[in-house]
Amino acid sequence: MSKKYVNEQNLQTAMTEYNDNSLNREVKDQYDRSVGTVSQVYDNTGHVALPSYYGTPESSIINPVVTTTSGAGEQVYAVVDNPEVPAEQVQEVTVLFRGSTAPDKIGTNPEDVWNDWIENDALLALRVWYQESKPSFLSNDRSTGQLKASSRALKDIMEKYPNAKINIYGHSLGSMDAQYSMADLSPENIKRIQKAYIYNGPNVYGILSDKQRETVDLIKDRIKNYADPKDMISMVGRKIEKGSDGSVGIVHFVESREVGFVGQHMTNGYQLDEKGNIILKTSTEMQPIKELVAIQLSAFERHKNTLASDGYSSNEKIFLDSEQSSIIASGLDSAAQAGLTRISLARNEAIMQMEKFL
Repeated sequence: MSKKYVNEQNLQTAMTEYNDNSLNREVKDQYDRSVGTVSQVYDNTGHVALPSYYGTPESSIINPVVTTTSGAGEQVYAVVDNPEVPAEQVQEVTVLFRGSTAPDKIGTNPEDVWNDWIENDALLALRVWYQESKPSFLSNDRSTGQLKASSRALKDIMEKYPNAKINIYGHSLGSMDAQYSMADLSPENIKRIQKAYIYNGPNVYGILSDKQRETVDLIKDRIKNYADPKDMISMVGRKIEKGSDGSVGIVHFVESREVGFVGQHMTNGYQLDEKGNIILKTSTEMQPIKELVAIQLSAFERHKNTLASDGYSSNEKIFLDSEQSSIIASGLDSAAQAGLTRISLARNEAIMQMEKFL
């Protein structure tokens, strides 16, 4: 049994990517909450595992294994509430991108370890570092085979479930796979991404093409990208002072405990506040709020300019005033909540210090 991660539901969901997610298996987190049932499995064997029938009997697939051109080390899982529901009626799909196979599995799973650590982790780290040192040198797609295979998997899932909203989760290499897969969607399809939670993965923004960057920026406010400054892997391609600039999604820098190299990367240093939220670094906790408000106000301005082309009606003026006030109020509320959390942490620290002298 692996060490328990903090009991924050989105993080718990993301880390189920390391479960035995076999086809038709129910996915549960460490607190026995059900995520759903695995309906599709994309593995590095070069095959896609599908149910023995898919959708309605009229469109059933006889062979449950469909050959693909994969074999690049990816593990991607589609999870739905009820796999018996016809695909076109499914309203929501959770997509899990699995991180690297642990190096200690080299004896039992050498292909996965090689694919993950040598052909992807190491190679991507070098490409990200090179782009960071020469930021204006390249602007083409410099992904790896695994990132491309993960992208094909996500596109296939979205094709299989044409009416579903998509929720994305990934950790470490799974975070990189998720970042690239979203960026590689079309501007139309990326709007189907409802939310994304990714953890402790290097920043792949620098190795994307200009078109991919533009595409993934369309949903920047829907992607929560958590990075632990004490985890060197999280910080590849990142600088705290840059915030979310030049990154996929809104970056949240975590205030973590020191728990050693492996534990740090596996999110074991994460901490929760009294309301169960992941604690962010005090010096950066306001930055995601400012960036989110800026994105929402920018979208508001675009909407406003569109309406302005034909002149405003009185109802439209009321709507615009209300919408702008709502965006600002939401930002102020988030800032206030962050301030309360900071005060609570300072109070707890003061109590601990006082108890040492009593």
